Amino acid sequence: NKLALDEQAFVSLLSRLIGEVRSLQNNPPALIPQEDLAANHVLATLEPHKVENGGPLKIRRESFTPGRSNLIIEYPCANPTAKYVSFVGSHMDVVPANPDDWDFDPFKLTVDGDVLRGWKSSPR
Repeated sequence: NKLALDEQAFVSLLSRLIGEVRSLQNNPPALIPQEDLAANHVLATLEPHKVENGGPLKIRRESFTPGRSNLIIEYPCANPTAKYVSFVGSHMDVVPANPDDWDFDPFKLTVDGDVLRGWKSSPR
């Protein structure tokens, strides 16, 4: 099984993730991010690629606080006896955004040709 970038699926996932940004803002005590919302979209997208469905990925969700999941995704080496280490750190929460400071809605993905705009679609 090979994983390939499906541009339409990527933009669709990015749109759903940006659509959750209001609930992912992190500024306690007023704003507690709910990473489960983002994790659910990622899990649904990767579902066909899970080992249980014939794919190569081993996926599990870890939650130490309700609503604040982490995803652990393993892509095992083809040689099960080979030693390998791989790590990619990522987070699903974001710093708060004030929509009044933007010239577009930061809580909605805007696609303009090959430019994607939305809170955390890329560094500002």
